[in-house]
Amino acid sequence: MKQRESQLLKSFIPKYFQTQLNEKLPKQLLLPHLCMKLTTNSPLLSIGLYKLYVLILLGATLLAYTLLPMPIVQTQPEQAQRAYSFVDSLGINTHLVYLDTAYADYNDIIKPRLQELGIRHIRDGGFYSTEYFNKLKELSSIGITSILTFFGTPPGEVVGIAKTLKESIEAVEGPNESDLTKFNFSYKGEKFPEGTRVYQKELYAAVKGNPETAYLPVLMPSMGWGQNAKRLGYLEYGDIGNLHSYPNLGERPTYDIDWYFIPHGRRISGDTKPMWATETGYHNLTSEALGISETAASKYLPRLWLEYFNRDIKRVYLYEFIDQQPDRNHSNNELHYGLLRNDGSPKPAYQSIKNLITLLKEPRANFIPGSLDYGLNGNVTSVNHTLIQKSNGEFYLILWQDAKSWDNEKKRDIAITNQNVTLTLKTIISQADVYEPIKGITPIKQSTSLSGRIEELTLSVPDHPLVIKLVPPSKK
Repeated sequence: MKQRESQLLKSFIPKYFQTQLNEKLPKQLLLPHLCMKLTTNSPLLSIGLYKLYVLILLGATLLAYTLLPMPIVQTQPEQAQRAYSFVDSLGINTHLVYLDTAYADYNDIIKPRLQELGIRHIRDGGFYSTEYFNKLKELSSIGITSILTFFGTPPGEVVGIAKTLKESIEAVEGPNESDLTKFNFSYKGEKFPEGTRVYQKELYAAVKGNPETAYLPVLMPSMGWGQNAKRLGYLEYGDIGNLHSYPNLGERPTYDIDWYFIPHGRRISGDTKPMWATETGYHNLTSEALGISETAASKYLPRLWLEYFNRDIKRVYLYEFIDQQPDRNHSNNELHYGLLRNDGSPKPAYQSIKNLITLLKEPRANFIPGSLDYGLNGNVTSVNHTLIQKSNGEFYLILWQDAKSWDNEKKRDIAITNQNVTLTLKTIISQADVYEPIKGITPIKQSTSLSGRIEELTLSVPDHPLVIKLVPPSKK
């Protein structure tokens, strides 16, 4: 290879990989992206077509090398997140005013199942109803607060509702998916996007202009199709960004959140405001394109919660709490999104989320989480993690495979082989308990050390959360 060609290659390859490292391009897109860059880079084209093919092959080889399983070694101890903050980041969508659905059974199913689940937040509609208000107030009294979304309700009436509910609601939200023609949104004679802009501006001004409601955050409007955010454009009339981020085609939770949903949400909110996902999830009508099995949902939904938390999405509201009505003909996917079946019986996802909350919940505490000095070795390819800590000092390291657990073409669950990894601990830990919330809250493995210090644990990581409780000596 001539000296000039060698210099071009030496300058391009390192810059390319450093750029992708900084941009966090998904691994499955790196090879096609590299080929595109190589074949559209004018200086490299001067090398000649044959040599360019060789260069692509070399790049692919380098790329394969970069994706080989490598140890996850912390260059410095990892700062944990608060356990309270993690549990507090989860909410659920409800429809308490739908009295011709399962939500009518508030006392026997909805309220007790919400309490049992351990969730602290619900999202519902901005309707005026004394009976509805009483339910929201009652839920607030047991620690479950609400956000309400408004779809063209006069802003003055929104303020009146917020004042009536006082501490029962924690935020108001702009129009729900006003970009979708099926909802026929219109405000002052204008449809999306202009009607949405005008309504959001007036809603924000009304809420912030009243001293009794000015404390309430106002969420941006949500998009039914993320790309319609470009038509709406940036809005300054809101405190929190808003995503409706349903993973496409039964894919795993990470499939399209980074390259599609978050960037589109940021078109509206800008880059500095907090982000919430007020709708996300999967339905269980497997005969339709987006449906996944109840088993797959019990793996994907806890992983989705963890992945969103890792991305600093402050709140995620799963859609929805209960299947609203029976679907005897198995033809309406809208009747299959619930964590509960229509008769109130829990689906596996309800149990796995409930168990994860049970393991990690604690009262609010004002403390600064510590750091854990550790490393992971072995087959760590696509093993993701979250590290949190309770106020009593216990660490909880949560591991899972970012694997595809559902085959959407063949409409069946995929049996994923567990990956064996070794956890090495430099922080002094005297007891370790391992849990699989999908199965329960009883440890599947417990470890102690005669020396009083555990330095190494062998773990088998599945495609659903594996929770490792690590207890320092003073907290044992």
